[in-house]
Amino acid sequence: MSQKFNRITIGNDATNRLKMLKANTGMTPNYLCRIGFCYSLNESRPPNPEEYDNEGQTFNRYTLLGEHDALYMALLKERLIQENKDPEEVLYDEFVAHLNRGVIRVHGNVRDLTDLEDLVPGEVKGKHAQQEG
Repeated sequence: MSQKFNRITIGNDATNRLKMLKANTGMTPNYLCRIGFCYSLNESRPPNPEEYDNEGQTFNRYTLLGEHDALYMALLKERLIQENKDPEEVLYDEFVAHLNRGVIRVHGNVRDLTDLEDLVPGEVKGKHAQQEG
């Protein structure tokens, strides 16, 4: 699918988990999706787009990614290139797969807002602590 997509539909499972995450953290679904997307990108194994339906919530792309759309797309394209996939052909399907997997995994690791810090990789936490000190 072309890079020019404006609407994104995630699966029912991810939609239900987003609702629970929102209730537990108070965060809006677009921010939770961004966190999930990055969480999924950090996993070494690629997601399987065929594992997820497209029967859940639909987002406007700009609402979902905001002013950082180009950054999220660049991160995904780099990942796809490393996996020897053509971003021009699989961008949408892979984007949605990362969103679905990420939201599902984040839901499994977050009971409330304080648990989000545990999702940050240790090397990132270390850099942040050094900058503050």
